[in-house]
Amino acid sequence: MIELTGRVAVITGASRGLGAAMASHFLTRGLNVAACARTRPDYDDSEHSLSRSVDVTNASAVDAFCDEVAGHFGHIDLWINNAGLLAPIGPLRDNDPAEFARHIEVNVLGVFHGSGAYIRHIHAHGGEGVLINISSGAARSAYAGWSAYCSGKAAVDRMSEAIALEEGTHGVRVHSVAPGVIDTDMQSLIRASTPEQFPRVDKFLKLKETDSFSAPDLVAERLLDLAFDPEHYKDDVLVTLPPQSR
Repeated sequence: MIELTGRVAVITGASRGLGAAMASHFLTRGLNVAACARTRPDYDDSEHSLSRSVDVTNASAVDAFCDEVAGHFGHIDLWINNAGLLAPIGPLRDNDPAEFARHIEVNVLGVFHGSGAYIRHIHAHGGEGVLINISSGAARSAYAGWSAYCSGKAAVDRMSEAIALEEGTHGVRVHSVAPGVIDTDMQSLIRASTPEQFPRVDKFLKLKETDSFSAPDLVAERLLDLAFDPEHYKDDVLVTLPPQSR
């Protein structure tokens, strides 16, 4: 594995699930980690870690967090927009408009705020950086019952491709990554769906029965490879990780 000690990574949505797993794994690999979520991630501030409660739908809060991280650690090498929602689940005709709007606010506008803050950081401080937006296979293959999630993640894919075109000559490498199926609280919500809400629920119930999930720490390591190991660099903006099972 490549040496990563002293690199600085920001992770949004880091209080649970993949975000929490990335933060924990990155710290074991020697990175300095700044983690945020609406519920403050369970990390004490130290020489190598910073934890804050940040609502990614609040542009000023995201900008202030970015500035604080830069002041604490210096240059930010990697920014991962991971914060996201799954609900509402069910046919679009039954979705609550306010819940749908909140979904897009978090999953799309939150990525917009994080990406913008990080890009401005790179422009202001110089050097290079990597922006990773967490996407999903649902961005690239639609599911009945997931109109909000599919459309939000598809927007993240297109946004990432546009940013790559805009910032490729300014030192920012951009990827929108579908990390695979990881057994998180979001998966529990999926498995609790009825077939009427989500016709493909059996697929995810079988994944649980067979424990066919990607291991979060292995996913975290693949993201570090993508960001920092020249042997694993990709020209493609859209990246799908193969299953990372043990």
